[in-house]
Amino acid sequence: MKDIDKLTDIIKLTIYTGYLKNVDKPNSLLIIAKPESGKTEVMKKFMINRNIAYLSDVTAYGIETKILPKIETGEVRFLMIPDLLKPLSRKESTVKTFITFMNSLIEEGIVSIHTYAVDRTFSVATRCGLITAITGEELKNQRYHWGRMGFLSRIIPFSYSYGMYTVRRIFDSIIKDEFLAETDCKLKIPKKDKEIALPKRYAERIIPAIQTVAQAQKIYGFRLQKQFQALLKASALEQNRPEVNESDVKRVLSLMDWINFDEHPLPTNI
Repeated sequence: MKDIDKLTDIIKLTIYTGYLKNVDKPNSLLIIAKPESGKTEVMKKFMINRNIAYLSDVTAYGIETKILPKIETGEVRFLMIPDLLKPLSRKESTVKTFITFMNSLIEEGIVSIHTYAVDRTFSVATRCGLITAITGEELKNQRYHWGRMGFLSRIIPFSYSYGMYTVRRIFDSIIKDEFLAETDCKLKIPKKDKEIALPKRYAERIIPAIQTVAQAQKIYGFRLQKQFQALLKASALEQNRPEVNESDVKRVLSLMDWINFDEHPLPTNI
């Protein structure tokens, strides 16, 4: 099976937001789909890229003690957790601590930690992006709580499903062993962070789409606007351009049908 183009593209752009000078933080991404939808397989393709900590399982304590120092130095810019259900399967208090910690880490950043196990102050707010995945059913169990604490407004939701034609094509690719020929997704990560110009007219072009998503999520959409402006800049960065242009706007707007919780079918591309 070939790459799922839309899913691959949103992951690419999310990673590139971690290398922009003129954004306040990297974007974070929550992928929502049924089991067997290829979430983990696509995410694994990005393990080859530097500055990504690929974690099969993790706790807040593990991040605090093992990964946070690497985030502080820039060695890690993204946490990639292919199955968020694993960190969520622990006892309730541990899960709450984990989500609360991630809430801070991906938004305002960690300034200091003073607990029985960790006592440390950082010179600047230490933060990173999160790319993770969950099933729609599990999200239903968490959505109310996450919505109340603001976690869902900090992370872009990308949900998808397969139409029947796509399902048949996937079975065909499995029968032919085509999935064995899949390759890693190596990105052209810049050696130094870059500043990408965003003309006002292009930032304004995405406002109607942002407002539609914000209304569905019952939020104002301020963070969404910032996040999608970062995606516009990330698209230009990937193309090694110093300024956002019309093609970047079209690219980002083409992803908007899946920036929701509806598991809208992806177009057939396999």
